[in-house]
This record gives sequence, structure tokens and C-alpha cells, in this order.
Amino acid sequence: MHFSTRSVALTAFGTLVAGHGAIIAATGDMGGSGMAIGIDPSTPRDGTRDVPFQQDTTVFDGDAEFACGETDQTAENDGVNEIESGVAKVMTMANDSLPMVSQGGELTMTLHQVNGDGAGPYVCMIDATGTGTNWVAMDITQQVPGRRGRNNDGDTTDFPLSVKVAQDQMCMGNVAGMNNVCMVRCQNPRGPFGGCVPIQMGGNATATANPVMSQTGGTAEDDIDAIVDAAEAADGGRGGRGNRGGLASLFNRSKAAQMSEAKRERLESQERVRAMRLARKEAKQAARAAQAGQA
Repeated sequence: MHFSTRSVALTAFGTLVAGHGAIIAATGDMGGSGMAIGIDPSTPRDGTRDVPFQQDTTVFDGDAEFACGETDQTAENDGVNEIESGVAKVMTMANDSLPMVSQGGELTMTLHQVNGDGAGPYVCMIDATGTGTNWVAMDITQQVPGRRGRNNDGDTTDFPLSVKVAQDQMCMGNVAGMNNVCMVRCQNPRGPFGGCVPIQMGGNATATANPVMSQTGGTAEDDIDAIVDAAEAADGGRGGRGNRGGLASLFNRSKAAQMSEAKRERLESQERVRAMRLARKEAKQAARAAQAGQA
């Protein structure tokens, strides 16, 4: 039986049904603007299919799973959401600015839900170094609706997502020529999808004697696991309601241990996304190889 290159590729792509949510805009309480690394403003926002509507959504997977992830566009080229160049591109699109926040201030983002699995609740975290290596939980002040990342009524909809900046937060990163940079990472339970938003600390930030640099004192993976587990535990696996966004019981590890089912679902979802992305990549490689053989 003979299959054309086109049919092989379409068969693989036809099985790819993934949820996506992209942070397409962000502003700080002191001004400035930006978006998540990897966002392409030319991406249409009125559909749900993989191409072209999901191409610039970040999924936290691959080599940068515990940093700033990758998009379909970067993954096709065996790349990731690289911090330095990614921040530079955000600044170019935002007229050489980043969202500027104050200690105790707020970051307001626009989360575009592409389809049903790009919903909330989201958990957010911040890295004072701006490098995506040391994550500390942030309080959610306005949450994206959804249950365990699902909301079929939210397709192609923009939702506000806001986080509180800690009163003693410091931003010490020097990225793409900008000083006082932090990185904010937000993700939902599916994928996980979301994005990394670079921000800049403004005003006269007051340094603390011992600023919190890591949630656990371990690796970025340890930090993220602790934040997500505690968020699930704090609200029965729903990621939280109200002003604290499910992070009120951040260090309640006994509760987190009880949420094994929620964590299992999250891990299974991540594995499905990895398999789909691998299938897409292999299909494209097969198509290129077939074209080369016909040349």
C-alpha cells in the first residue's frame, strides 16, 4: 500500500488535539507593556486549530520544561524560548519597554484561551534573576476560569490574569540590555500551557537582608513541583479561588500528598502533549525526507 508524503503528514496532524492558552499582553502597575516570550502578534486569535491559531502558545516541555518552555514555532527548529533573544523580541514589539512593577504592586496579563484545554486555573511564579532558574510562588489576584485546565465555553476568549508582586520582591536580572529584570511564569494544569513574561522593577526598590530566591532551595524543577502541588492541595485540585489563587497553603505538604490523583492527571496530560508534539515533528521530518528523495 502506498501513502503519499502529504497523507502521512495529514494523518499525523489530524490526531493532534491539544489545548492552548497564550499570554498575549501584560502591563505593570507602574506602566510599560509586554507579552510572553515567543508570542507572535500576527497569529490570528479567532480559531482553535493547531495551524495557525496555536503556533505561538508556550508549552512547558522539552529542554526548557522548567525554564520558559517552547512554542510550536521554536520546537520545529529544535529550539526553545531562549531568554536573552526572547526578551529582546518582546522589547522590540513593545517599543523598547517591559511591564514595570513596584514592590507590592501588580502585573496584569491577558490570557488568550485558544480552546477548551487552555483554561484555568493558572499558577504563577517569579524568578528574581530573570533567567528562569529559581521560581517563587506568586499570589493570584484575578484568576482565569476553568477546572483543571478545562473550560469549553472559553474558546477564542481573552481573560484577565493578574498577580501580586511581593512587598519585598527584588528584580536583579540583567537581560537583553535591561537591568532590574524578573521573569514571571504562569501555567495551567494541561500541557502545561501559559508563558513567561519578563518584567522590570521600577521605583526605589528596597532590598531585604535575605530575599527569597527559590521556593525550595533546590532546582527549578523542585520549585515548580512544590508550587503546583501546593496549589492543587490548597483548593482540592482546582488550583484555587479568591485572592490567593490556591497558594495559601503553599508549604502544607501533607495536603499536597493527598492530591496524587490531580498530579497524576497533570502528568498524563503532559505526556499526551509530548507525544503529539513528537508526532508532528516526525511527520514533518518524514515529509522533508520524502521530498528530498523525489528531487
